[in-house]
Amino acid sequence: MTKLKDNDVFHKLKGLDPVLHDTVLSIYEELVQIRRDFRKHPELSFQEYRTASIVGDYLRRWGYDVEEEVGDTGVIGLLQGEEEGKVFGLRADMDALPMNDEIEQDYKSINEGAAHTCGHDMHMANLLGVAKVFSILGLKKGTLKLIFQPAEEIGVGAKRMIDQGALENPKMDMMAGLHVHPTVGVGKFSISASTYSGAAADFFQLDVHGKGGHAAYPHLTVDPVTITSQILVAFQQIVSRKVNPIDSAVISVGNINGGTKNNIIPEKVTVKGTVRTLDPEVRELVSSHMKKIASSIAESYGGSCDLQYNYGPPSIKIDEDAKQLFIESAIELFGKETIKYSQPSMGGEDFSSFSQEVPSFFFRLGTNSGKSTAYSNHNPKFNVDERALLYGVTILTHLTDKFLNKEAF
Repeated sequence: MTKLKDNDVFHKLKGLDPVLHDTVLSIYEELVQIRRDFRKHPELSFQEYRTASIVGDYLRRWGYDVEEEVGDTGVIGLLQGEEEGKVFGLRADMDALPMNDEIEQDYKSINEGAAHTCGHDMHMANLLGVAKVFSILGLKKGTLKLIFQPAEEIGVGAKRMIDQGALENPKMDMMAGLHVHPTVGVGKFSISASTYSGAAADFFQLDVHGKGGHAAYPHLTVDPVTITSQILVAFQQIVSRKVNPIDSAVISVGNINGGTKNNIIPEKVTVKGTVRTLDPEVRELVSSHMKKIASSIAESYGGSCDLQYNYGPPSIKIDEDAKQLFIESAIELFGKETIKYSQPSMGGEDFSSFSQEVPSFFFRLGTNSGKSTAYSNHNPKFNVDERALLYGVTILTHLTDKFLNKEAF
């Protein structure tokens, strides 16, 4: 995947900026090696010590002011332009998933129980590519702020960095992020047709309490199993009958635990699940109805319940000006046929915490070119066509330059 063929389509895509095109080509091999090193040495959430050290070293080498240990293991790089101006931010996540790597490549993970099977190695390589391009070509105006974030996979890294000052000194006027994706071909970009790009990802635990006893005498018990089943069916009625059909909501149960034997009615059943929503008002509606429904059903059958509803990262809010700027950049560089409009993802992504504070844009970068790159994110065989780095670095660099040199917004 490393070597580019002479007839590779990227060679022919000089767009409006041949200097940028040739600069990205010149660093491609280095970026591939950087990406493969990250893939081979993945680190879990808040354990990204090696990763953060490497990122910081590259940024310093290329002339960036570097701040480390932001959000525990996060890194921020700043590049000041020749003239004062606006501040544009780019973000990449650094952590790996707690699973094994099953690709058959020499850069397969050597860390048992950790793998970059969501593509964060590519995200970092893309951002470091942007960093190096600007170190070569220079930044004429404004400030570039690069944020390398820990702990995206557990949904708290962005918030931790924000709490420790990542949005200050300097404040960003706009920022962007990306996620590699196997549903999109190499050289293509997928953007949301909605105001939102990704869902709020909340988690809940429901404990239903009853009165245990012998399965032969259910009338002498309060069966938490049947109460739980009624509650779970009613939860789905929230989606189908309380949420506007035009809006989106998903309530999914991933774990049910109760009882020890087939002829014993237990005292308690525990349910764990997730709620995904796009609109903040729908988010509050769903959580409110879940609490009311669980309580009323449990009480009507003589039992009781506790519902712990934990709010995770919010939905990714898309700024329309930032979206339009991205569309213009993609068309200028690669043509309008490279943009794919899609529905928002119901998957969670904690770039959302940044998007709630700074006008932002988020997109999917295509990495699929065949069978070996078609496995879904979080699959142990997930891999990418590394030529996607060419398109990711080029679009992010052009987008940054376009924003910083645009007179008004």
